[in-house]
Amino acid sequence: MKTNKKFSAKSILMMLLCLSMIMVTACSSKESSGGNEKDENGNYKEKLKISVANTVTVNDGDLDNEFHKFWMDKYNIEWDYNFVEWGSWGEKLRLWINSGDLPDVAAWDYVHGDAMNYIDQGLLYKFPDDWKERWPNVAAAYKLTGLGEQLEELTGGTYVLPRPVYFENKPADPLVNQIGVIAIRKDWAEAVNFEIKDVYTTSELMDYARLVKEKDPGKVGSKLVPISYNAGDVLTNIMMPNSEHSRVESAFYKGEDGKYHWGPADPETLTGLKLMQQAYKEGLLNPEYYTWKNSEGSNNFRVNGTAAVMSLGGLASYRQDVDKDMKQNLNIESDEVVHTAIVLGDDGKYRNLEQVNFWSSLIFSPDISDEKFERIMDMIDYTTTKEGQMLLNMGFEGTDWKYGENNELISLLPEGTTVGTKYPGRFEGLYLLGDDFSMINPAIKQEYRDTAVKHYQNKAKLGAEGGKLATYDWDEKLYDSKAKNQATFTYEDEYTNLILQDGDLEANWKKWVESKQSLVQPVLDELNNLKK
Repeated sequence: MKTNKKFSAKSILMMLLCLSMIMVTACSSKESSGGNEKDENGNYKEKLKISVANTVTVNDGDLDNEFHKFWMDKYNIEWDYNFVEWGSWGEKLRLWINSGDLPDVAAWDYVHGDAMNYIDQGLLYKFPDDWKERWPNVAAAYKLTGLGEQLEELTGGTYVLPRPVYFENKPADPLVNQIGVIAIRKDWAEAVNFEIKDVYTTSELMDYARLVKEKDPGKVGSKLVPISYNAGDVLTNIMMPNSEHSRVESAFYKGEDGKYHWGPADPETLTGLKLMQQAYKEGLLNPEYYTWKNSEGSNNFRVNGTAAVMSLGGLASYRQDVDKDMKQNLNIESDEVVHTAIVLGDDGKYRNLEQVNFWSSLIFSPDISDEKFERIMDMIDYTTTKEGQMLLNMGFEGTDWKYGENNELISLLPEGTTVGTKYPGRFEGLYLLGDDFSMINPAIKQEYRDTAVKHYQNKAKLGAEGGKLATYDWDEKLYDSKAKNQATFTYEDEYTNLILQDGDLEANWKKWVESKQSLVQPVLDELNNLKK
């Protein structure tokens, strides 16, 4: 009897110990799945090889630096990196997704119709229901995009992480798209007595280009390209300033009459086409501008020194890149020869797209393991904190930057150098876009940051005071149908074909509009019949 009592007590003790171990294991698995256990120092025990696709260029050897080593060590990751060219971004992701070959995580230029199809087919990973509680920093930034919660209502879950443009450093209100900023050769303008301003109409820029073509102040001869735009730049800086609904982003829009219209059929689009054709026929645009890819247009300005005007975009970081390129390739101090401005329509009105607070997205393979998904989410949650943002955008404290006496940020990098040049291929900033931090980054010259904010504020002011901003219409953006998917055109190519055709431009444009009606009208009918 005595022995049995001893055995019973021992059994109870063993049972309690086992139960305790089971509970610890259960709690641990609740916090993270099996492959994400941490050691006593908080480090991940198991190394995971994670495939990632992004448009950030990574050359051989770029991952062999302390920046990438920090992320690989902190999250015990081995990266399998897949670089995607800008020009083939949409096509390559589409092929990967449809063939089931999507990397574990990829940056994707979000297309709503495609997203809905992929979700319906089970081609994208569905987030766990409690993901916002587990990764609150990501959730806070995600909420600011607007798109995330709209998609949840449509799909009943989270399958896509729209990437926020701005988080804490919004430059103006209303927020207008950063496109539509150009750079001109200030020294050439002064040589031909062209006025330096912060705002130009389309025709004023063409006048400047004519003067440069006539007088060749830079003495570049036959290599001169007065306006060095590729087809996308022409759409941004000639068409859009005159017709805010000439682009794919705003082509279908609700007018003042409460009905939906197709912007390329509007008279304002013809105005833009006439200016576009005039610039081409006069030789202000390069004869083969529409064949140029990526940076071929801007390189004439910033690398070759043979252009008077180029498209730039509104971020201060873009302006600093120009400064670097001109120093390296032309031995020129860009501050002495470059001026940036925004472009108006020929009627003096400002037109642009209202900036919804997201651009592109993150998507995950439907076959990704829970361990890999959690590891990536842990990483991007950290990158969305202040500490993570400082590291991503400024590098290492004490080495690349420090706090000043008044707690201001001070860059320790050589002038003109950024974290991106010191640590190339920084793709770990997968989520929050760099636009936000560029507003305060001391590694970017203060003058460039001030000018970028000035352009944003001028856009907001001009847009509110008689301008025409294409508003972001969630009803239209999130409407998906076979008809709408079929009525998607590459407008820069369509417009180029129109201005190159023989005959009267207006007559050709009217024929073109009519030829598209079989695709366009069903979309308009569907949008106009949406339930109110």
